[in-house]
Amino acid sequence: MSSIFVLAVGVVVATYVFLLALLHLTQDAREPPSICNAIPFVTPIVVMIRITARDKYNLPIYTLRMPGSRIYVINSASLVTSVQSQFRALSFTAIEASIAANVIGVSKATNDIIGNDVTKDGSYLMSFPKYVHSALNAGPGLDAMNRRSIQVIAKSLDKWAKEGPVSIKLFEWVRHELLLASTEGVYGPKNPFRDPAMEKAWYAFEPSIMMFVLNLLPRVFAKEGYKAREYMVKVWEQYFEQNSYAQGSELIKTRVKINNDFGIPLKETARIELGGSQAILSNTLPGTFWMIYHIFSNPVVLEDVRTELIKGVREDEGVCTIDLSYIKSSCPILLSTFKEMMRFNSSGSATRIAMEDHLLNGKYLLKKGSTIMMPAMVQHTDESIWGDSVHEFNHMRFVRQPGVKRTNPVAFRGFGGGTTLCPGRHFATTEILMFSALMVLRFDLQPIDGKWTTPRTAKSPLVNALPIPDSDINVALRPTNEKVWNVSFSGYDQGMEIVAEDIEDPTRVQAH
Repeated sequence: MSSIFVLAVGVVVATYVFLLALLHLTQDAREPPSICNAIPFVTPIVVMIRITARDKYNLPIYTLRMPGSRIYVINSASLVTSVQSQFRALSFTAIEASIAANVIGVSKATNDIIGNDVTKDGSYLMSFPKYVHSALNAGPGLDAMNRRSIQVIAKSLDKWAKEGPVSIKLFEWVRHELLLASTEGVYGPKNPFRDPAMEKAWYAFEPSIMMFVLNLLPRVFAKEGYKAREYMVKVWEQYFEQNSYAQGSELIKTRVKINNDFGIPLKETARIELGGSQAILSNTLPGTFWMIYHIFSNPVVLEDVRTELIKGVREDEGVCTIDLSYIKSSCPILLSTFKEMMRFNSSGSATRIAMEDHLLNGKYLLKKGSTIMMPAMVQHTDESIWGDSVHEFNHMRFVRQPGVKRTNPVAFRGFGGGTTLCPGRHFATTEILMFSALMVLRFDLQPIDGKWTTPRTAKSPLVNALPIPDSDINVALRPTNEKVWNVSFSGYDQGMEIVAEDIEDPTRVQAH
């Protein structure tokens, strides 16, 4: 037994020495420093993109050596900007192409179209932003979506106000309200999500998306998600085959147009729309929940936001009117609260694939085939950027104040940036701000057990940039008045300064 033990120890030691040597010999001196190598190629799997790694090593960029691959994790805002400018050498479209077949189940022919020349102008994925940005930039298309979704929100809140005090599960309730509003704005009067079965299918599919991304036998290990996906595909097939999208928004029309232009049949468009649904819903729904939670769980935040909003209310013979243009242009505290919600809660990561060996900033070698990750959480918890209060929720953080230096806008990664800049950020932001505004003006929320408790998010799907809570909060929803409320839409076609790209030039189309 002792000789076997000695032999086993010898094998372990020899393997360890071999892996250390392999790590050293295969690491180029120009690459970012390799960290977390206590057990070569194993420790990085555990560490991945933890904030503790940034704090411990204090590096602008570092390498995690994984079995058969490299991950470069970027902490520096200036390096993030550099990565975004190299959208061909450091590609996001390559990632989109690689998961299309797995997640949405498109055919090989369609996947070949999607994955063809992913870094060249004129390809499907490089053309896609140009199509959808025309529908999502400030203008008639975006205005129509905003108007429709806000009308749905306002009508639903009218109904809840008439019901009087009622007990609700906050996340479940907010999720349902925003799902209907968002999808009505995009899909129009034939919106498939009006059917509760479609809504239920989405909630079954979303938690299993990562199983599809990794292609971990989802038909076996994510049966409910797989069944839900195939059910939704059938519903989308009917929606497109019956030409129902023609009554929808400019966004859904442009998504059909690009597929038609590239020779993708409607049956495949139905599958691709699963990705469209994810873009609309996956972060707007939890984002609205966290916005409502942060406002109503803090009396100071609630009072500041409510005071700001009341100034924009016009009352005439018992009818109160709030204009969308006031919300978008004259509510810096509300907008700051929204951005702080995203900073404080974001858990997503912008990702790129190195299409070739690339010397970032003329200094750091990023090897072909490696993965580059820019975690929002790391950027959003950097004390050198956000100050001593970085781990506190400060609803005034983004309010411009005289004599106070503005935080580098690039450090705010709530909607990504560069090729991963969310084209629907203005639609989502407007929805969340108006829903929050109407809630603050019309209702009070109090936890049933008398105390607000922050839900944990350990079980949230990894694909969500804003986490889904592990548990819900039982609250009492109480109307604060019996007045009639209207939303008006004068001059509401202006954009907002949400991310760095908007601040630099709000009218510029982010084509890549």
